Amino acid sequence: MNNLKLDMQNRLLMAGFKSEIISISHILQLQSEIENLKNNEIDQEFYEDQLAEFNFHTPEELPGTKSIIIVASWQPKVNVGFQVDGKKIRLVIPPIYSYKTDRESYKIISDFLSAYKYKAIEAVLPLKSLAVHSGLAVYGRNNITYIHGWGSFFRLKAYFSDMPCPSDNWQNFTLADICKKCKSCVNSCPTRAIHQDRFLIKQERCLTYFNESTNDFPDWIESGWHNCLIGCMACQDVCPLNKEVKGMESEGCEFYEVETRMILEGTAREDLPMNIIFKLKKLNMFDDYIAIQRNLNALIYNQIGESPQRAFLI
Repeated sequence: MNNLKLDMQNRLLMAGFKSEIISISHILQLQSEIENLKNNEIDQEFYEDQLAEFNFHTPEELPGTKSIIIVASWQPKVNVGFQVDGKKIRLVIPPIYSYKTDRESYKIISDFLSAYKYKAIEAVLPLKSLAVHSGLAVYGRNNITYIHGWGSFFRLKAYFSDMPCPSDNWQNFTLADICKKCKSCVNSCPTRAIHQDRFLIKQERCLTYFNESTNDFPDWIESGWHNCLIGCMACQDVCPLNKEVKGMESEGCEFYEVETRMILEGTAREDLPMNIIFKLKKLNMFDDYIAIQRNLNALIYNQIGESPQRAFLI
């Protein structure tokens, strides 16, 4: 069975994916770790909003579940252009937000397993914990995971499978060696969410958490802290583990002035014209439109130094 495991990993690798497979026997440990966070180290509102959705029960439609497959797909930053008052503003979408690779990895895994009468089903589990426990990745001080050669420029996905896993590389959490002395992320975090003497960041202060939400920004968040169309790259851009990849970007869409205006003026998603819907879907941002709408206002305000609405009138 180890040969089958290696064959599937090689199949994924040939398609550009890195992966590891662990036994389902570790599922209770994963659950225990998340519950310990709830009870001891994490903001309760953040837990309910971000972590309560994890499902540690094996799927009923796969009664013989024996393994968990964790897959990483390379993703660069995406550069997006917006025209405002005759000027073009470039904004970034960080890695991890394109879910196109989820479908690709699932097809490869499903096609491979079906030849051996096995199946795979999507798993909603703590992906970063899985990646580190499996040996696929290591944790950075900023609680972001890093893979050798890829830095933090990747997206994770997990699947339950009935494929046997007679042995795995399960290990304790590993903090990258360089993090023990480096303070780059600690010093660069605008919200002071990262601490040198604490393994977990203060998730309830992480800018990514608020940029992915649709709520108003708290008053304590300063306008100059915003740096991405969604999420945040402040700690990743200065991380030595991203030295070789931080400049890697793909070109995304360009939003013309009239399109930018419609977004900034609060046009409801259902009232958007098809050209804007097409671009948002191409960027995998259609479902996050409300957050994008709010974030874009904040970012353009930073760049032009006045309200977007006033900029359009000048």
